[in-house]
Amino acid sequence: MKITTFGRKTGYGHGLWSLAFVGMALLAGCGGGGGDTEVSSPSDFEPPAEPVNIGGDAELYDPDRLINVSVTMSPADFSQLKSEARTLASTDRECVPEFDYTEFTASVTIDGDRMDRVIVRKKGYMGSLSPSIPSLKLDFDDLWPGRTYQNMTRMTLNNNRQDPSNARQCLAYDQFRQAGIAAPKCNYARVSVNGQDLGVFTNVEPIKKPFLARAFGDDDGNQYEAQTADFGTWLSRRFEKKTNEKENDRTDLQAVTDALALPDEQMVNVLPQLVDVDEFIRFWAVETLLGAWDSATGNANNFHIYRDPGDGLFHFIPWGADTAFRGAHPLKPLTGVLYRNFSLADRLFNIPEYRARYEAELQDLLATQWDETALLAEVARIRELTGTTADAAASLKTFISGRGEAGDGDYRPARRAVIEQAIAEETPTGEVYRLSDTKPDCGAPATTSLTGSIKSEGGADTGAFRFTLPGGQSVNASLTFAAFEVDSLVYSVDRESKPAVISLLLIGADVNDNFTPYVLQLFIEASDYVPGTHQFHGFATNALLFEVDESQLGDVRTLALGAEGAMTITRAGTGASEGDVELTLDATLEYDSGIQ
Repeated sequence: MKITTFGRKTGYGHGLWSLAFVGMALLAGCGGGGGDTEVSSPSDFEPPAEPVNIGGDAELYDPDRLINVSVTMSPADFSQLKSEARTLASTDRECVPEFDYTEFTASVTIDGDRMDRVIVRKKGYMGSLSPSIPSLKLDFDDLWPGRTYQNMTRMTLNNNRQDPSNARQCLAYDQFRQAGIAAPKCNYARVSVNGQDLGVFTNVEPIKKPFLARAFGDDDGNQYEAQTADFGTWLSRRFEKKTNEKENDRTDLQAVTDALALPDEQMVNVLPQLVDVDEFIRFWAVETLLGAWDSATGNANNFHIYRDPGDGLFHFIPWGADTAFRGAHPLKPLTGVLYRNFSLADRLFNIPEYRARYEAELQDLLATQWDETALLAEVARIRELTGTTADAAASLKTFISGRGEAGDGDYRPARRAVIEQAIAEETPTGEVYRLSDTKPDCGAPATTSLTGSIKSEGGADTGAFRFTLPGGQSVNASLTFAAFEVDSLVYSVDRESKPAVISLLLIGADVNDNFTPYVLQLFIEASDYVPGTHQFHGFATNALLFEVDESQLGDVRTLALGAEGAMTITRAGTGASEGDVELTLDATLEYDSGIQ
């Protein structure tokens, strides 16, 4: 057993230790949420409720405001709400299954104003999912048509699971707005459910028709939400239509796809008739400056597009900005500083005129908008408003202003220096990771049961995990035998998550197959790292299976992801023995589609 903070170890599989960070970030920040299930309207025997605005005309998104939101609902309903989640494995399929969160009825009190018959449901795609602190959506007018709270029909409360500083989302959206990009407003809320304090959430303006009317002066156009989506014959199908759903006319997406298929000299003439290209380049530059890796140009993820009837052009809207002010892409580590993991950005970057315009936008943002002193002052203000600790905001401050001096072991340059150096490179570094525009395989994935019994005590790691390869070969990966070569159980804590996440990196050798090594990484929120049975839940409690392959980055290749099941902890150490653990596994994994 070894307790570590994402270090590296010599010997075979030395790159494995980076998994404790990469694995935790897998599929993170994938914002969004499933559609809503049907909820009955009030009984016809009840008197009709009159339209009403609760709370007066105060600004719901006043940045100086910390709202108190108290939800009261059936304990059984809240238990079910917390438990609902997509499976980690399902989000990795080429055809992601549809998923709906259940809607519940609750009473909600906001800053002393009580509202009954409010619809409450969980929200989140993957990175923000938590079994203990769920993100929430509140709908005030579904069961009471015309009811609003401070002129809004809904509230979206993000749990800040990927941002313990509580500041990244509001800081990021403010930077977009300063650059002239339509972006949601936001502030903060302290949320409790049935008297349980869940902590500080970000209260984000929903990207709905009221936002479109405010930002564009018209809400009749086509709006799409992107979760790992891009323009393409097949990829465009991943855009979820959010307005004009009944008509489902998606020819505007096809027009952009067709334009991007043209040679450069034709594309640059056609594209500006479909997309506000100048605005997109500035949007792209802001995403890059903010180091928002889980974004449109960083990850083909977490954004909306809106075709404004006024000019007939597509406009990009940022969303899911809790991974902003990070920079490095944990899933695509060779991306580099200048993001272009998106078809539109990649095509424009490879045309010298447009690359120059993109770099000029970055330089203009640095010269006219990026103010380190003002940003740090805003971080301090948010900390004071929300009661956030200095440690929780440390990585955000380091991103902005840097740390140490060149040559120091923990040196990190300020974001301004990182961007300036990237622009100065004659040949840009970094690889491009674009989604493949191919017909998806919607067949059922290969699965395997995963069982195991693991024990770590006083530095001795024993036990094994067992599974079956797609070809039928049974694997018994023994930690006991692997311990002769490496630390076969590595315990680490990711404090850049809220709550913190425990990672157990297990290395087992199959004695029946020439001691072939396999790696199993288990995750569980620190608040759940106690004796008991813990069901797999999104990425908060789950498992990743790898095989050692020294030709791959990090020396491993992903084999399978957790689908369903549980880990049962019988003992979890604390204090000086925090790495000691005893647990069993009983789960199902889905193999990656490329694994034979």
